[in-house]
Amino acid sequence: MKEAKILIVTTVPETLKTILALQPRFLNRDFSVYLASSPEGAVETLSAKEGVPFHIVPMKRGISPLSDLLSIFNMCRLLLKLKPTVVHSYTPKAGLVSMIAAFICRVPVRIHTFTGLIFPTQTGLKKILLVNIDRIICMLATRVVPEGEGVKRDLLSFGVTRKSMSVIGYGNIAGVDLDFFQPGTEAVSSKSELMKKSLGIADEDFLFCYIGRLNRDKGLKELGQAFLVLPDFVHLIVVGELDSEAPVDSATLTLFAEHKRIHTLGFKADIRDALEACDALVLPSYREGFPNVVLQAGAMSKPAVVTDINGSNEIIEHGLNGWIAKPQDVASLQVAMTRALNTPRKELSVMGAFARSRIMERYDQTVHWGRMNAFYLQELNID
Repeated sequence: MKEAKILIVTTVPETLKTILALQPRFLNRDFSVYLASSPEGAVETLSAKEGVPFHIVPMKRGISPLSDLLSIFNMCRLLLKLKPTVVHSYTPKAGLVSMIAAFICRVPVRIHTFTGLIFPTQTGLKKILLVNIDRIICMLATRVVPEGEGVKRDLLSFGVTRKSMSVIGYGNIAGVDLDFFQPGTEAVSSKSELMKKSLGIADEDFLFCYIGRLNRDKGLKELGQAFLVLPDFVHLIVVGELDSEAPVDSATLTLFAEHKRIHTLGFKADIRDALEACDALVLPSYREGFPNVVLQAGAMSKPAVVTDINGSNEIIEHGLNGWIAKPQDVASLQVAMTRALNTPRKELSVMGAFARSRIMERYDQTVHWGRMNAFYLQELNID
């Protein structure tokens, strides 16, 4: 089986370093796995960690025709050198570049996984362009994989593809490391208590936590407005760095910086102390593919307030492991957050326990790796 070569492509290596971490190493037991992405960060460390070769193919996010042509040329050079049996791309630009190059180079198995779709929240010419780019990706791929059922519905309803599609497992591309994201560990609990103390958050206060890029599509404007009408015993910690491509509006950033009960912590490589400290996660996004942070919060036995969008509504069952609000609706978000903070502590604990049990049942990382191994065997027609 080792003669089957799989090239996994992402636009930036951060996807491989974080979301897909250690999956290539696992797959390399049965296949010859190679990685390709842009030259950002310590790629040598990534290659050593995964135990597989890493190849640099510069790819530029956003609409950039000349850069894309150069990326396709460089990807073709790599494919002619490696001669892989499978090319599997994640993220939009990697999909466009690698599916075109793999088609040109006649790679027999061409797979693209759609995580978060951008076009449903766009308008005008940009939306038309993005839909047609995704149509090209689907046309050239031999297998289209939607990350979740919501993504699958959008691909079909917008006429992006008519190809047969199946979600792998219960959705998500990576699963959760249940040993790492585990509630109540001594070191993490100690850090979370120190965090709360340093921020002036008392044990009797209710703490919401937002974790993610400070991107306008994450619903942070609505979060700020909803938070303003919540009681004085409610705090919010915001973990993440500003997204330079689609930043949050300046008024919301000013609110986050100046409000005495909103605590901005910036980027954190390890988010467990923030999750341990909070009573509930809040993720009021306009769009998602299948949000990892909601899975991670569930693994840490934390319920979540989310919006009724792809991925989020596939993880959260209203009233069981969290609460669901309408997207881009301040009043609906305020109601959901109020329900959360009015939930008795004992009931919150029960919801948290259900959240972790659901993650253990459906999204265990090692189980997902086994599903991916079986998926590749199926695509290669290997019994």
